[in-house]
Amino acid sequence: MIQQAGRSLPGPPPDLNHVVAEASRRAGVQLGRFRLLRHFATAVYLVEDVPVVVRVAYGAGSVERSGRAVKVARWLTAQHLPVTEPATIPSGAGQPIAIEGHGEVAVTFWRYYPQPARLPAPDPEALARIARALHDIRSPSPIPLPSYKPLRSIRRAVNDSVAAERPGEQHIAWLLQWLAQRIGELLSEYQTLSFPLGTGIIHGDMHTGNLLLSSGEYPAVLGDWDSVSVGPREIDLAPTFSAPRFGLDPRCVDQFVAAYGYDLREWPGYPTLRAMRELSTLTALVRLAPTEAAAARELEHRLSSLWRGDTTVVWTRQ
Repeated sequence: MIQQAGRSLPGPPPDLNHVVAEASRRAGVQLGRFRLLRHFATAVYLVEDVPVVVRVAYGAGSVERSGRAVKVARWLTAQHLPVTEPATIPSGAGQPIAIEGHGEVAVTFWRYYPQPARLPAPDPEALARIARALHDIRSPSPIPLPSYKPLRSIRRAVNDSVAAERPGEQHIAWLLQWLAQRIGELLSEYQTLSFPLGTGIIHGDMHTGNLLLSSGEYPAVLGDWDSVSVGPREIDLAPTFSAPRFGLDPRCVDQFVAAYGYDLREWPGYPTLRAMRELSTLTALVRLAPTEAAAARELEHRLSSLWRGDTTVVWTRQ
């Protein structure tokens, strides 16, 4: 836990390598060489000699979310959807593996999809086809799924950070106060929306950054199922429409529309949903900012542009 002004903030375990080693031992995975691939909302490692991907999630609810992600991904794989597959654990232990002593920490193991050193441009059409296939599923999930809770994670992160009274950072503290107010405004707007696409199973964080190239049956698979829930299908479309914030060519949005078959921009609720998606991308930055200078700089950059209402500023994807 991160200590600030006498208050604890949720954060990653102090020794992630130890967490990976302990979980691998319980799973019966020969650790050998391993390296960090990415650390943002979760830490993602590659055990090179197996190979297998290890995802470390932490914070309240991480064990429940991780277990749900594994079960849903297995079910969707059986439904012939192009999703990342959980790995088989040699020890037979169930997933996730909970690691004690650092708050709530959940470790899961996944099939490794090798990616080229130079990734091609994002493929919005592939993402749209996966979104359509997921939204067309009519059979019920084999496990109960939670109802989608708009802006829940960012609201919790902001409340924690505001309560911590970050010393010496009055400017960003003021921006966080403004952000808390903005969250409330958007939640009020959200309650007035009607959703023409209806409700069903949604991924909850559907953007091209969660696509992985695959050499198997499908050219690309969709990963990161931690936010899977039941909610308005428009939620899964919003990330692509806000992706120009991160430098995506606006023409890619048109390709996504053509492949999915619905243009979110023609719906009156579009401005609200796009604004909500932009705020949701701040969650990990708010949590990482106290200990990572790069996250703190990007957080202030994004907050300043949001406060000014400047939609032309490009954000850096972490």
